[in-house]
Amino acid sequence: MKNLSKFSAAILFLLFTFIIGTQLHAQEVSLKPYGIKSGIIEYKYFGSEVGKGIMYFDEFGYKTAMKMDTKRGDRINKGWVISYKEYQYIFDPSKPDEGLKMKNPVIESLIKMDKQDYDKVTEDLYSKMGMKRSANEKFLDKDCVCFKDDMGKVLTWNGILMLMEEMNDDGMKSRQEVTSIKTNVSVDAKYFEIPKNIKFSEMPLFGIPNEEENEE
Repeated sequence: MKNLSKFSAAILFLLFTFIIGTQLHAQEVSLKPYGIKSGIIEYKYFGSEVGKGIMYFDEFGYKTAMKMDTKRGDRINKGWVISYKEYQYIFDPSKPDEGLKMKNPVIESLIKMDKQDYDKVTEDLYSKMGMKRSANEKFLDKDCVCFKDDMGKVLTWNGILMLMEEMNDDGMKSRQEVTSIKTNVSVDAKYFEIPKNIKFSEMPLFGIPNEEENEE
């Protein structure tokens, strides 16, 4: 995870926050991670990172599984990220001793949010990353919510990441975009199963340090 750019790590953090937070709030305020019940989404990566990915989700995003096969320079990013309850599991089936699991550190604060505050969490989190809400944009004939900063932009539709553009400090541009999206389709439960043959090491912290930690 240390090799991720700040922008990419922020987006991953945001996506994981939504999956977890809405799952915990589902009974209380009927919020959902995605506005679509299920889907299979294919992504392609261009620029400084190249390759492809595919995401499976069900139960409005309460279950998600992302398969990655990308390369940034000499670094290969290949494997799966599965979200299950409050944990995310990261693994490559070919490396059974190198699995990671991470617990999101912002769960307690999400639990304390009321519905009004929770409805604003997207914009608040993007603002902390230096991004601002911009005019909606069309992508693949979808009316997408847009967030921008000087280094790039993000488009989402029904909570789903549709496009992410990023310019790094060296002036190299990366782009992740949806190439195929199938919604409200049957998704095999096997994609959300945590492999029993993988040895997972737990990471102590994943996300954005709080103010107290920064002061120390």
